[in-house]
Amino acid sequence: MTVRGRIVGLGLASLAALVAMIAVMAYGLSLADHYVKRVDAVHRRFEAIAELDGRINAYGKEVASVLLLGRTSMPNVQNARIGMERTFARLTRATRDELAALDSRTMESEMIELEDVRRMIELYHAIDMSAARALAASRDGDAAQATELYGREVAFRLANELQPLVDSALTDERNEVATELAAVQRDQSTVVMLAGALALVSAAVLGGLGLLLHRSIRRSDARLEAEIADRTSELTAANARLRAVDVKRTQFLADVSHELRTPLTVLRGEADVALRGKASGPELMSALERIRGQSVELSSLLDDLIAYARSDAESQQHHPAVLKLEDIVAAAVAEGQVLAEPREVAVVTALGDGGARVDADFRRLRQALMIGLDNAVKHSPPGSRITVTTSRAGDRVGIAIADQGSGISEEDRLHVFERFYRGSKEGELMNQGLGIGLAIARDIIERHHGTIGLENGPEGGAVLAITLPVAAEQRP
Repeated sequence: MTVRGRIVGLGLASLAALVAMIAVMAYGLSLADHYVKRVDAVHRRFEAIAELDGRINAYGKEVASVLLLGRTSMPNVQNARIGMERTFARLTRATRDELAALDSRTMESEMIELEDVRRMIELYHAIDMSAARALAASRDGDAAQATELYGREVAFRLANELQPLVDSALTDERNEVATELAAVQRDQSTVVMLAGALALVSAAVLGGLGLLLHRSIRRSDARLEAEIADRTSELTAANARLRAVDVKRTQFLADVSHELRTPLTVLRGEADVALRGKASGPELMSALERIRGQSVELSSLLDDLIAYARSDAESQQHHPAVLKLEDIVAAAVAEGQVLAEPREVAVVTALGDGGARVDADFRRLRQALMIGLDNAVKHSPPGSRITVTTSRAGDRVGIAIADQGSGISEEDRLHVFERFYRGSKEGELMNQGLGIGLAIARDIIERHHGTIGLENGPEGGAVLAITLPVAAEQRP
């Protein structure tokens, strides 16, 4: 075979390897997207069922309170009814969304969930009609009939007919989550093995062709030898980049599995405590509160995954307008105070930009500031303060978000803006997340032609510093 033929063969083999690697990557990303949507749908339905579980208890208690205390508690019964109807509507939507996330092969087996929701709604309406009759009897002075109706038609049916349906639905959702996690691990192993096998085969084929080509090149002139060497170097770099992408994807799936497994394990354990049937009221409420807390953390993790999936897709969507910087800061601080209140952290502002205007996308820039505020809240001790300041120097404006936490180590400072990097103290602080917030914030600021950095403050704590160009109309 001539040198030209061997070059063509090596090029074709390299192209085939590249196409195969891209196909494996596309397959892996498609699986990741599928599982993110599936787990998100299962989680939203699980959250709705858990809320319904609490609503049932509240409804029964409010009806019993009216029978004991009279009409003074009727507004609470109406609120409990409204809460039940809203939760059923949310559960119905979540169930339909979960069915929409399935493929045609598994949808048929899942249709029973929608039928179960319909049964729950019909059963609740029948119980509510009985409750209305009991309340009417109590209002007419027939306490004996009211008590008999409540015990037989309301309390008994809530505990022995509606509650078992809810418990069964909770168990089914936990099993579905476990099944999805097992499928994630199984498919992850499959993709890794496919990528590894493909890499080995590609290396063997390319290595063999490269050796033959090398022997031919040694008999050719210096110009041809240099040209082939350049091509080989390009192919090696391309393979290295593909392997790096594959490693990041594998690590991403591993992080997702690990981060989801912990809150789901806690949810399962707390639910078991709540469902034993022997727990007292305070113990039951405590278990349900922990379940809700873990559900919020799981929702936060899924929000991080969705933000990561959307960040690249939205990278080209930029809708700038001339806006006052203080309006964007005020909107972000208002939302940041909601995050800070549960941790007893105060958020204060010190505006010194003199009414500067910037050419910015309001929503995206506010998102970047919210990421900074969220990061500051997570690292602030209770009772401390977060200060948001603005300033102007020439044709640039600055925004600084300073906390009173323990600051940032030199090692973390060099990597905090990398995707999926979590600081060394995140485990000690029990902060949830996948380490993508600051990376998204950096992309947003850079699209606004600004700069962003995280340093230690002169009086302790960390300071997230952002600079942006002022609008052209305000430049000197």
